[in-house]
Amino acid sequence: MALTLSACLFDSDNNALSGWLKDQGLPDSYRVQTLTVDGLLPVSAKTYEGRKVFSASDRALLGAQAGISRDLVLDIAFRDSAFFAELDNADSAISFVALYVFNPFYTADEFPSDSLPYEETLEMNVSWKVERGKSKDFNDSIAKIADSTWHAELEEWEADNSADTTYEISVGAKDSVVTFVLPLAIMEDIKKAGPACRMQIRLSAPNAKHMYRFYGSSNASFATIFRMRTFLDEEYKDKAASPFRMANVLTYNEDCGDCLVLHGGAFDSLVVEFPSKEIMEALAEFYGDDFPFAEGDGFDVRQAVVLAQFTFARDDSGSESELGLPVQVVVGSFIDSMGTELRKMENYKLNRPQVVESGHPNMVFFDGDSLSLQVTLGMRSFINQARNGDNFKMMLRLGFPVLQAKDSTYMNYETAEGDTSFVFLGVFDYNRYDFTSMMNQPATLKLWLATKRGEE
Repeated sequence: MALTLSACLFDSDNNALSGWLKDQGLPDSYRVQTLTVDGLLPVSAKTYEGRKVFSASDRALLGAQAGISRDLVLDIAFRDSAFFAELDNADSAISFVALYVFNPFYTADEFPSDSLPYEETLEMNVSWKVERGKSKDFNDSIAKIADSTWHAELEEWEADNSADTTYEISVGAKDSVVTFVLPLAIMEDIKKAGPACRMQIRLSAPNAKHMYRFYGSSNASFATIFRMRTFLDEEYKDKAASPFRMANVLTYNEDCGDCLVLHGGAFDSLVVEFPSKEIMEALAEFYGDDFPFAEGDGFDVRQAVVLAQFTFARDDSGSESELGLPVQVVVGSFIDSMGTELRKMENYKLNRPQVVESGHPNMVFFDGDSLSLQVTLGMRSFINQARNGDNFKMMLRLGFPVLQAKDSTYMNYETAEGDTSFVFLGVFDYNRYDFTSMMNQPATLKLWLATKRGEE
C-alpha cells in the first residue's frame, strides 16, 4: 500500500489539493493517502446494445464493418401531376440514387490511403414503401412527422416490396459520386401512387467488405439525389427529388455468444459489477476500524474520494480496428441518488507527466498491456453508501479515435499560430473491441482518500 499522493495527478502543487478539499466542504487538514486493492474480479459483466437508428443528415453510412452492418434509408415525398402523366404514357422508366462520397474522410492524413481503392461486388437488398397522397399539403404533412417518430417506425420496418441485386462499387480518394440503379419494380409502384407520393427506400448490404461513408441529406452542396427517368420513343425526361431526411439502421451481426464485445460508433455499452466485500475489507484493514460505518444514518463521510482508478490487464488481440488509431474508452458509474440508481459519466483527471511520457492510460489499440479508467464519482458514492451492501457498478463505451495519444490537453485546441491542433478524430472508427479476456483477469483498484479519523 502506498501512503503518498503524487501532486502531478492534480496538474499543480499541494495548494491545488487544499483548494479541492475546500470546494468539497472538507478541511484542508485532511490527510490524503492511497490504498491499492489488488485481485478484484467482476461478479458480472454484460454488454447492452445501443441505439438502432441514427440520423444520417450529416453523414450517411452503408455497408458492414467489424460485426455491424448499417442500412441507409431515404425518406422522399413529392407532388407532380405532369410527371405522373408522363410516367403513365412512357414506354419504360428507371430510377437511381446518387450518393456523394465523403471525401474529407478518405483523403485525411489519418486514413490508411494504401487501402484504397475500396472495390467489390456489392450484394445489396433494396426494399421500399410507397404511400399515396392526394391533398395539396401532402408533402408538408410528411415533413411534419418528427424524426423521432420516423426512427421508431424504422425499427419495425415492413417493406411493401424488395429485390436483391448486385453493384460493382469502387471508392477511391478522387471518387465523388456512387450511383445505384434501383429495381424496375420501384417505378411500377410509384406509377400507381400519383399524383403525389411518399417513397421510403432502404439500401442494405450486410455482407459488404467495408463501411462506405457519404454526405448526409442536410448538405446542400452534396445532397443525395433520387432521380427518375421516363422514356418515350427516343426521348427521355428526368424528375429529381432529394430526400428531405435519411437515417442509418444498425444491425448487430456478432456470432460470439458470450463475448463481451463493444463497437465503435454504436453506443453499445459494457456494464461491470465488482463485489463490495474485498473493497470493504481492504478499507477496514487500512484504517483499522469498521467498514461499512454502522452508526447514525449509515453515510460514511469520514473520508472523501479524491481520485479512484481501476486498472485492467489489456489484450488487443481478437479485436478489429478500421483506422489503426488508439481509441478512448469512455466510462460512467452508477451512483445512489436519494435511493434511485443513476448513471453518471466520469470526469477524466489528467496525469500530465505520465501522458507526455507514455500516453493516455484510458485507450485501447495502443502501446502497452493495461487499461486504466477513473471512477471517482462512482467510488465516492459507493464508499459513502457502503452500508447498503451494493456492488460497485461501472459502464464502459468506446469513444473517438485519438490522433495525439501523448498530448496532455485531451481536447482540440488553437495553437499560438492560430491553427487548430486536433487531438481527436471528428468521426468514429467503426471497430470492435473484445473485453472478454480483460474481464476474466483480476483488476486493481487504486484510491486516493482525503481522510478524517477520530478527533483529527
